[in-house]
Amino acid sequence: MSALFIAISKVTDPAKLNEYIAKAGGTMGGRQIEVLAFSTEAKTVEGTAPGPRIVVLRFADQAAAMEWYNSPEYQEVVQLRLDSTEGFALLCDGM
Repeated sequence: MSALFIAISKVTDPAKLNEYIAKAGGTMGGRQIEVLAFSTEAKTVEGTAPGPRIVVLRFADQAAAMEWYNSPEYQEVVQLRLDSTEGFALLCDGM
């Protein structure tokens, strides 16, 4: 079953986030990762989101998602995202 990695956030440091984006793309090479959504203008229709930035990635399964997330390549850059946004990320099964 596929898995979705979903990050929803508010950008607090655009320059640092741009550095993250430039570097994070390289961590996806050789992996089956599909970008389903990437927006800085998502509209909240229920509840309170931390901000309008959303990223949705699809992986083959949760193990593949966690392999990417925990990989040395991604761990080298993830702190840039954490330092430049306020929000959360989650992993769930896809359809």
